[in-house]
Amino acid sequence: MIEKYSCYEFEIFSGYVGDEWLYYYEIYGSVCTPYDDGIIESNDYFETEQEARFAAIGHINLLENGEG
Repeated sequence: MIEKYSCYEFEIFSGYVGDEWLYYYEIYGSVCTPYDDGIIESNDYFETEQEARFAAIGHINLLENGEG
């Protein structure tokens, strides 16, 4: 399910990585600079969906501050 935070949309995915069920995110910045035409993928995996969601929101905050 695609969620929205600020002008960015993001989605949480899950699947097996090795033998562990883990979560990761993708951020879609179709109307946001500087990533107005790309997908930003998580560089990390998370043990819970909530951890992945918080990480995505934190990443979006960094992007908006020009740090991501």
